[in-house]
Amino acid sequence: MEDEKKPDILFLTSISPFPINGGEKLRSYALLKMLSNIGARVTAVINESQNIPHIPNLQFVIFPFKKFLSKIHLLNILSIFQKERDLTRLLDKLMAAKKYDIAFIDYYFYGQYIHYFRKKGTRVIYGTHNAEAKLYLQRKADTLKDLFYIKIEYLIQAAHERIFFPKADTLVAVSKEDTSFYSKYISPSKIIFIPNLLDRSIYSLNNVNKGNYIIMSANFHAFQNRVGLEWFLREVWNDSLSRKTTLRLYGRGSDKVFDEIQSVYHPENVEAMGEIDDLKPCIAGARASIVPLLDGGGTRLKCLEAMALRTQLISTTKGSEGIEHEGSVLIADTADDFRNRILDVIDNKINTVEEAYRIFIEKYSLEPNQLVLAERIKLLMD
Repeated sequence: MEDEKKPDILFLTSISPFPINGGEKLRSYALLKMLSNIGARVTAVINESQNIPHIPNLQFVIFPFKKFLSKIHLLNILSIFQKERDLTRLLDKLMAAKKYDIAFIDYYFYGQYIHYFRKKGTRVIYGTHNAEAKLYLQRKADTLKDLFYIKIEYLIQAAHERIFFPKADTLVAVSKEDTSFYSKYISPSKIIFIPNLLDRSIYSLNNVNKGNYIIMSANFHAFQNRVGLEWFLREVWNDSLSRKTTLRLYGRGSDKVFDEIQSVYHPENVEAMGEIDDLKPCIAGARASIVPLLDGGGTRLKCLEAMALRTQLISTTKGSEGIEHEGSVLIADTADDFRNRILDVIDNKINTVEEAYRIFIEKYSLEPNQLVLAERIKLLMD
């Protein structure tokens, strides 16, 4: 963008983007980095973070966002339909000090602030990380009480999306499936598609030797990842695999969830490594990265990380949903197929990592996608 047309943007997210070590953090960081790359001047209000890097054109303001409750509760209902007093005070202060062209609201249920910004003459871009209500509905219910809570929570979240999302000037969808879903109640002209993506400059690792292990990295507190891990350990992981390689679990809750699961399935040669700040060397050193998911939505950044780090990716169809991988991801939807694909990789019978890396660069790196974002920002400012 030319200097005289550089937009002033207020970026608002309840995510703690730093350190950059998880899917939602990677998404928020990528959006911030793209805004920096296109020359926008950004004031980013983020949740409490550590090791915040210097990013050109970005100024960070730390705010302790309230945690969204995971089960139905009166406070939960109010929190996604009412503005938070302390956050509103902060926004008032920031907007009194500077005129912002665009407010970019990134993730979770903060649609109630769209009208606030529009009243002040600021255009609004609303960034999604998933079709959250639809995703919540996929949770598994063990009891009728659980099913009731899931249905009510879904209705609350769906109401938020349908009431507030159409009021934004632009909605950012992360997958073509989500784009189609939102188009049912939002004008398609308001929706842009920016897939989950990665900054390839931080994925350039040299001289990484492959170890004799496969990796599953995830937030294991998320139901779809726990269910997927249970299916994998119950149906896929057996003696033929455990004798040949090790399964390592990385990410939030991996140690706690594995402690609960192993008492049921007693898997051999599986290690829960917990959450670490930098997973890239662990993924790059693995023979394969697995995504054995049966539920979920959006585009999984764990898939893109494997593609960017030239580690063979093996996934169910659901796990790689939204990624146009052109056959470079090994797809396996049955236990036997999944096991056989892992064995093929370990035995050096299949290797599609270079093709996957090419697709990552062409479709899921910052450069091609920031052109889409820059064009929409220019349109909103005209």
